[in-house]
Amino acid sequence: MKIIPTKLPGVKIIETDCFGDSRGWFTESYNRERFAEIGIDADFVQDNHSYSAKQGILRGIHFQNNPKAQSKLVRCTRGKILDVVVDLKKGSTTYKQWISVELSCENKKQLFIPKGYGHGFVTLTGDVEVQYKVDEYYSPEHDRSIRYDDPELGIDWNIANPILSEKDASAPFLKDSDVNFTIKVLVTGANGQLGYDIVKRLHELGIDVIGADIQDFDITSQEQTMRFMRSVKPDVVIHCAAYTAVDKAEEEKDTCFAVNVSGTQNIACACNAMDATMVYISTDYVFDGTKDAPYTEDDAARPLNYYGYTKLQGEEIVQELLQKYFIIRTSWVFGSNGNNFVKTMLKLANTSSTIKVVCDQVGSPTYTRDLAEAIGTMIQTSKYGLYNLTNEGFCSWYEFASEIFALLGKDVMVVPITSKDYPAKAQRPKNSRLSKDKIERNGFQRLPHWKDALARYFHEELQITGN
Repeated sequence: MKIIPTKLPGVKIIETDCFGDSRGWFTESYNRERFAEIGIDADFVQDNHSYSAKQGILRGIHFQNNPKAQSKLVRCTRGKILDVVVDLKKGSTTYKQWISVELSCENKKQLFIPKGYGHGFVTLTGDVEVQYKVDEYYSPEHDRSIRYDDPELGIDWNIANPILSEKDASAPFLKDSDVNFTIKVLVTGANGQLGYDIVKRLHELGIDVIGADIQDFDITSQEQTMRFMRSVKPDVVIHCAAYTAVDKAEEEKDTCFAVNVSGTQNIACACNAMDATMVYISTDYVFDGTKDAPYTEDDAARPLNYYGYTKLQGEEIVQELLQKYFIIRTSWVFGSNGNNFVKTMLKLANTSSTIKVVCDQVGSPTYTRDLAEAIGTMIQTSKYGLYNLTNEGFCSWYEFASEIFALLGKDVMVVPITSKDYPAKAQRPKNSRLSKDKIERNGFQRLPHWKDALARYFHEELQITGN
């Protein structure tokens, strides 16, 4: 069996072995076990068989809406057709793109079309028979069509005046259709600061998102990870789950390694097995902070602490195992869900009028809502790679704290101290500035300035808390 991938994710051309002699030929057109080995594990429930008498008959573009969407395994057993598949999944990197494949009784090619795609064909000869398997029964209530000549799709059918049914001739354009396909995104660590806001943002975009955390599956278990991801079948996995207790990691190295390294490897292996894109959230702590300028993605990583070491190991695993990935290095995150530096400062202000804050570590505070919005945009592209992504501008922790209290009008004295005066088990880089030039070069928007983000955070947070 020969499998030929196409530019549309999951759509595959299949050429089965054919054995012939003077009597004729034999081919095994479908074998459930062999097809499952190549990732086609659809549970087919119905076989369809169509006949088209004339050349130039066009059938399509057809699909069934969720929850009755169908995967199809198509072959032409008599005559010749031009088979067309178009991506109708909102959020897909190939949304609205299409491919065409010639299927005939001579070439014996088959085309596997997963759920989320529109399908149609035009006959290139007369007396054409097309047979196809589907994994969902026909449902008149969910049966849909889109106009074959929709200018938004621009499909080249190689025919000027096709023969159409009344249904296909009156089909709506995509912009007027109620098609409800989207990519499916799995977010690990969905209860954390960033995971929470990513799930929320993807919901706003109308993208099918599943948020998962430790109660759903243990990423340190390869078996649990693979089982859960096979049940979900995501197109994209945004891996936010991590061990982030930087100081504690110096003592709990085994646990930190299991989550940040072994867990990341399990997620990456599962993504590789099901051809899913992976987004890996990394950190500024992969650098030692000795550079006197912002770090670029090409600078050598030399982590000072064990947490940074494990995150760098995770980066290397993702790069080694996958081709479709985004690695996002960010820093100093704060958001409405979970604990962060801003909330710590506010708690301290309730019990003390003087707070000592480190002044010789410089980076970019990053609002998780801004970061989530950017990631939601990135996953809809194929501009894969390693990126630095933080809010604009730089400050020290001391300057960050001062701005927090200034915005809230709190009478708190912030006293600057050096790292030496603030003992911690894990050493932090003094320079955590990250260059965002690559983001801009690749057509993505830079995030707003951190001061703007902080002001919006307080506005939204105050509304949430009712204070």
